[in-house]
Amino acid sequence: MDYSAVVDVHQKPQNHEVQIFESREGARIAQLPLNAFPDFWVYAYLVLVDDICVLIDTGSGFHENNQHLEEGFRDAGDLLGEPIEFSDLTHVLITHGHIDHYGGLPFVRQKSKALIGVHELDQHNLTHTEERLAITATRLERYLAEAGLGTETSQELVQIYKMTKLNYQPQKVDFTYEAVDMQLGPLTMLHVPGHCAGQVVIRLHDVLFSGDHVLSKISPHQAPERLSLFTGLNHYLQSLEATQSWSEGIQLSLGGHNPPVTDLKQRIREIQDIHKERLAEFLEILKEPHTIAEISKTYFGETHGYNIILALEEAGAHIEYLYERGQLEIANLDEVESGGGLAPICYKALSPA
Repeated sequence: MDYSAVVDVHQKPQNHEVQIFESREGARIAQLPLNAFPDFWVYAYLVLVDDICVLIDTGSGFHENNQHLEEGFRDAGDLLGEPIEFSDLTHVLITHGHIDHYGGLPFVRQKSKALIGVHELDQHNLTHTEERLAITATRLERYLAEAGLGTETSQELVQIYKMTKLNYQPQKVDFTYEAVDMQLGPLTMLHVPGHCAGQVVIRLHDVLFSGDHVLSKISPHQAPERLSLFTGLNHYLQSLEATQSWSEGIQLSLGGHNPPVTDLKQRIREIQDIHKERLAEFLEILKEPHTIAEISKTYFGETHGYNIILALEEAGAHIEYLYERGQLEIANLDEVESGGGLAPICYKALSPA
């Protein structure tokens, strides 16, 4: 069982320093480690290529994130032999609409006139945050009730979900990736929905910026599509296949967390195998009826705080995948029909024909 694939905690990197990479054609890349939340680390990337200076992701905007972003610019300049200021940025590219990757935008925008880009399907996360939060929170509360949690617990978890996003100030997006034909100079984007609706990977020569799509140490978190369109395990597995065929010649993959991936195709196969194994294990558990909450606890053990939500979503993404393919049935349909749509749902594996 790959527990770390669900509990999305990214501890302090062993090497808590800016690192420099170079693409095959001489583009210079600085990896900036940011403490986005307590005990939760992310990477942003400063890219200098041709006549553009690009920041890929910004971190969360919380905790020590913005201080580390400033320090990262300074240290990158020292390592590259030339000062780099926020005012030098020409563009900020967001890999996907999760707060630990775009929450630093208000801080960056105060210091830079760089143009901000994101995929269309995540634009509202940046520009209409309150609206997106309200809709998703409503869906999440219903999902948690159907997963088998009581009203009080569901409401507590919804508040935890909201908490890390409430202080973000919405920002104007200057362009979306489809509007620029998925290209900015030598940088090209591929839409890979699943982990997030607007997730993209960005290619620069033989380097791939993978955001949270492919990570070296964990299988990126999945949630059921019923919470947000263009997420869900089916989209994610299709996106992994698309990445395999699109990334020929990639020598280095730099993610939003974890160390770099040097064999992208092999890492994709490993992640695919994790999900195949998990689906098979869920089917075994579901020889007897279980709610999603019961499956989550059985499979992932005790979790706390935000990790409860992550485990419930991960379990639900796999249950949704199996149910959509006719491998599960609802064992308590009468109770669900009489429960006004909020009764816990018990799933059970269908016996082979």
